[in-house]
Amino acid sequence: MTRPRWKSAGWVLAAWTLVGLFRAADRYFSDPFQLQRLEFGAWEALAQNLLSSTIWAALTPLVVSIARISMPSRKHWLPPVSRLALAGVVFSIAHCATYQLAYPLLMGFPLVVPDRLAALPQLLPLFFPTNVLTFCAIVGATWIFCYSSLSRERELKASQMKTRLAGARLEALKMQLHPHFLFNTLNSILPLVFRDRDAASRTVVRLADLLRLSLQNEGSDLITLKKELELLQVYLEIQQTRFQDRLTVRLDVEPGLADVLVPNLILQPLVENAIKHGISARPGSGRVEVRAWKLDGGRLGLRVADDGPGPSGNGRRQGEGVGLRNTQDRLELLYGGDHTLRFGGAPGRGFEVVLSFPTEYAAPASAARPVPLRRLAPGPSLVESA
Repeated sequence: MTRPRWKSAGWVLAAWTLVGLFRAADRYFSDPFQLQRLEFGAWEALAQNLLSSTIWAALTPLVVSIARISMPSRKHWLPPVSRLALAGVVFSIAHCATYQLAYPLLMGFPLVVPDRLAALPQLLPLFFPTNVLTFCAIVGATWIFCYSSLSRERELKASQMKTRLAGARLEALKMQLHPHFLFNTLNSILPLVFRDRDAASRTVVRLADLLRLSLQNEGSDLITLKKELELLQVYLEIQQTRFQDRLTVRLDVEPGLADVLVPNLILQPLVENAIKHGISARPGSGRVEVRAWKLDGGRLGLRVADDGPGPSGNGRRQGEGVGLRNTQDRLELLYGGDHTLRFGGAPGRGFEVVLSFPTEYAAPASAARPVPLRRLAPGPSLVESA
């Protein structure tokens, strides 16, 4: 027998011993009439009830096994119930017979087997109801335990399935992002092929760097803010080649946030929307601001804003709903309800997206400098601020 079975047997024996002691105390103290029938006093009360409980402790594993294989269902209940009814009768008789044969030995009386068995028909009606109720109690306790275990297993499987589905959906959302920004980046490179081949060549190289960084982080739902900004830097260099001095980006990152974990590719789609619907949609130059800062309660705030034409009448810009919905879905899958996302602006006064979520660190935070973006060529088009 393995150790867990020995442990279970010990618990069963201990439980039945407590039942026997309780019954013995009840037999000895509660009923004066019964007390007069106890020829040997407390010892007789203990012997009778502890013997009965010990026999039930020995029978309990068999009763539990039968109860486990006889659990009824709505469509299949008659055979299990019939099997249990028959088992209840058999175990009740077996308990009475064992008690009749063991009690004289326990009390030091001579054992005359034929006499003890001959008295069984007269004693059986007295003990049979109690034994049947005891059998039903063991079966009921077994079913409660089994149904509770099944319920926990179903909850665990449902939780695991939910986690797998959430992971699959998160991967699907990430896969939607990659072709989207790759398609837009290729469209940005195409005009350069005819206008400035050297710039187009450099941009293709930076696109390769962008894809390499993206693939390095492919298997991670959360990456450090430093890695997210490195990827954003490469993307902005590509856009800078396209827009030249029409694009200015301002980065404002509080110290000590380099190792904060953020959702993979959380900033790039928002910056892409700001450039596409803010900078491209207005004449002349424009500015995009990216800010990261600590909020109260151990939370991180991120903000992406532009000074473009702003939203339309429905509070968002045409074509921007998919990116915002994708960002909202990813935050929901990663943080549940423990996140915020708001966006808006005013016509002619720009557009902003602000989000927050709990702060997690990949490594102990250090008082490091703000994460820098490399200066974009040509000219001082990127302003760093701490």
